[in-house]
Amino acid sequence: MSIPIGLMDQNPWWVKPEAILRDKYVMALATSKVRWDPRLKYEFDLDADAIYTLRGPRQVGKTTLLKDMIKHLIKHGVSPRNIFYYSCDLLDNPRTLADTISSYLTSIRPSERQRSYLLLDEISSVKDWQKAVKHLADTGKLTLTTVILTGSHTLDIKQASERLPGRRGLVKDTLDKIMLPMKFSEYAETLNKDVKNSILEQGIRSSDKRKQLFSSLLRNDIPEEIKELSFLSKELKLLFDNYLLTGGTPRVIHEYLKRNEVSESVYKTYLDVVFGDLSRWGKRESYLRQIIRRVLETMGTPVGWNTLKKETDIASHNTVAEYADALTDIFVLLYLYCYDVSHQCPAYQKEKKIHFKDPFFLHAMKAWTTGKNPFESTLDFLEDPENVGILAEGIVADHLVRLAFLLSEQKQLFSYEESVLYWKGKKDREVDFVLRTSLPECTPIEVKYQSAINSKDTFGVIDFMKISGASGAIILSKETLEVRRNITILPIWLFLLII
Repeated sequence: MSIPIGLMDQNPWWVKPEAILRDKYVMALATSKVRWDPRLKYEFDLDADAIYTLRGPRQVGKTTLLKDMIKHLIKHGVSPRNIFYYSCDLLDNPRTLADTISSYLTSIRPSERQRSYLLLDEISSVKDWQKAVKHLADTGKLTLTTVILTGSHTLDIKQASERLPGRRGLVKDTLDKIMLPMKFSEYAETLNKDVKNSILEQGIRSSDKRKQLFSSLLRNDIPEEIKELSFLSKELKLLFDNYLLTGGTPRVIHEYLKRNEVSESVYKTYLDVVFGDLSRWGKRESYLRQIIRRVLETMGTPVGWNTLKKETDIASHNTVAEYADALTDIFVLLYLYCYDVSHQCPAYQKEKKIHFKDPFFLHAMKAWTTGKNPFESTLDFLEDPENVGILAEGIVADHLVRLAFLLSEQKQLFSYEESVLYWKGKKDREVDFVLRTSLPECTPIEVKYQSAINSKDTFGVIDFMKISGASGAIILSKETLEVRRNITILPIWLFLLII
C-alpha cells in the first residue's frame, strides 16, 4: 500500500503511536505555564456518527485541542490509523478535499467496522468545502465516523455547515462548537491549584450546578459554594487583575507568566491575524484603524453607526456597520442592543453598546491605533480606574453571552443578540445588562467595579425592576458580598467563577 506523503507527514502516529507525544502542539502544551484543559473538549460525543464544527478566533488553541484529542484517543486504545488529521490550508477546491479524505478512508483506515475520526483543521480555507463533505456523507463513506471541522470565521463555516441538512447526525448537545479564549473560571483554575480544588470540591464545573447557583443569586440567596470560594478572595483578586491584562489566550498568558511582560511580537501576531482575516473580504486597514479608534473612544456608552462614522473619512454609516459586523464574525467585538421593555424584545433601531470579547484584543488594538509600545500602553490603560471599570464591563458582557448559552433551551437556534442586552430609562438611568433566558423573567445586572456600593449605585436596577416587573437584580462589585432587599451584590470575580 502506498501512502501519500502529505497524509503521512500530518499523521506520523500511523507508524509510531508515540509520535503524537512529539507533536509540536502537544509538546508546547506539556511545557507551557498554562496547561489549559478546555471544558469544551468534553462536550464532543466521540462515539457518535456526527459532523461537528469548531469555530473560534485564530491562535486561541483549536489545533492544540485537536492534537490533544488525538493523544487522548490513542492513550485510551483507539488504533492510531483510525485517526486522520489534516490541515486544509493548502487545498483549493472541494474535489481535492474529497479525494484526500477518500484516500485515507479507502487505503489507510484499518476497517470499515471500526470507528474512525476525521479531524479537518481550517476547513474554511477550502471554498465550498461542504460539497466534499456532502458527497462523502451521501455515498456512505462517513458511516461509523466522527468528524470535527475547524475554522476561524464564524460565517464561513456556519453558513456552509447549514448546507448539510440531515447529514450531520443527532447528538444531545449542539453540533456547532465555539472555542473562545479562557473564561475567567478556566483561567483561575488553570493557574491556581487552590482555586481548582475548591471549584472541583464545590462541583462548579457541572452545568447543572452552575445553573443552580445562578438561580440562587436571583432569589437573593448567596449559596454556600459562593461563600466558600470567597475565602480565596486574595488569590481571586490577583488573578482577576492579571486577567484584565492578558485576557484568556494561552500564549499571551504564558508569555506574561514567563517574562512578566508581553512582547511586541505577540501583540503583532494577533493583529496580523485580524488583518489577514479582514483582507480576505476586501476590508481596508485605514478604515479599520479609524473604526477601532472610535470604538475605543465610545466604549461603555450607547452608540450608533453614524456616531462612529464621525471624525473619520468613511463616507457611509453602512460601511462602519459592515466593518463592525466583520469584527464580530471573527470574534473580536460583540455588541448589545437596547431592551424594549414594552415589547419585551431588542430595539434594533436604537443605539448599541460595543465591547471587545477579550481584554487582550482591546489592548492590542489600542496600541495599534496609538502607535505606542503595546505593553506600556496596556499598563498605562490599566492605571485609570475608569478604564478598568469599562474593561470589567466588557468581560462581563462576554461571560453573560456564555451564561445565556448555558441557560438556553434552544442551543441550536441560540442568538446572543436576543439574550444579552442593555437598558436605558427615561431619566437616563441605565442598566449595563439585561439577561433574557429560558427563566420566566429578565434579570438586570449592573457592573460597579468599586470598593463600596452606595444607594445611588442601585437606582438603575431599581428603576428597571419597577418598570419591567423583574423580582431581583445583581450588582457586580469589587469586593462587596451581601444582599440588600432584592438586590444581590457580589464581587465580579466570584460571579465569573460560576459561568
